[in-house]
Amino acid sequence: MAKPMRMSLIDLGELTADHGFFFEGGGCATHSHPNPEHTLRRLKMYGVVIEHPKDGLIIYELGAAPNYEELWPQSVLEVFPVTRYTEENRVDTQLLKLGYELEDVSAIIIGHLHLDHAGGLEFFRGMDTPIYVHRDELMWAWYAVATKEDLGAYLPHYMDPAFNWKVIDQDEVEIWENIHLFLTPGHTKGLMAMQVDLHNSGSFLFTNDTCFLKENYRDEVAPGWLIRDMYEWRRSMRKLKDLEKSNDAHVLFGHDPDVYEQFAGKGILD
Repeated sequence: MAKPMRMSLIDLGELTADHGFFFEGGGCATHSHPNPEHTLRRLKMYGVVIEHPKDGLIIYELGAAPNYEELWPQSVLEVFPVTRYTEENRVDTQLLKLGYELEDVSAIIIGHLHLDHAGGLEFFRGMDTPIYVHRDELMWAWYAVATKEDLGAYLPHYMDPAFNWKVIDQDEVEIWENIHLFLTPGHTKGLMAMQVDLHNSGSFLFTNDTCFLKENYRDEVAPGWLIRDMYEWRRSMRKLKDLEKSNDAHVLFGHDPDVYEQFAGKGILD
């Protein structure tokens, strides 16, 4: 009898940033409140490790580069300071806790190529590990770095042809048995959500940064200063809600620390 597919969440550190980045109108000055209070939100960086019985060890999302302080622009470090990143939060350390090494990883999925999600590709430099990303995201990220039009969100250190890039063309695909990817643009052009269907624990839907925090999803509050395409974001939200309903899925968000801790605390899921 084949082993069941198993899934673990790995802790890749934390950021903080102004509330207004994540909620439309957050911290906005009004006639009645011309000097609103600005709130900093705690943000989790995490990855998803899937032990697939047929296709090996798969990781979704890699967090920041281990030497992010050298690679991130000072303006980004000011606005999105990394408030927790130690040896414990390195991708290789987190894998060792699960009994694996970097060389054991058979495939990587990057939901979108911003620096706090894809910077950890540095751990796999010099390896031939396939890296799956949506075509629209890869094309925009190359353009953003080459023209410097969106430099800072995307960084040249990991937008490197030396990596083994693999392109997803479809809007929806079952990339491996019981692992589905869905194009959900809005925050970025080619962002992909992921659904993992486990035998005992049920379905898990990872919204990535379509919804940074649970309020974005629960209350359908659009992201604030980080929104790129409001129309596409609304369409993506409807898709995610439909997926949750049709699969009775647990929903996890791009950076919500409370929801992360709720499921990470369950240990290995199968």
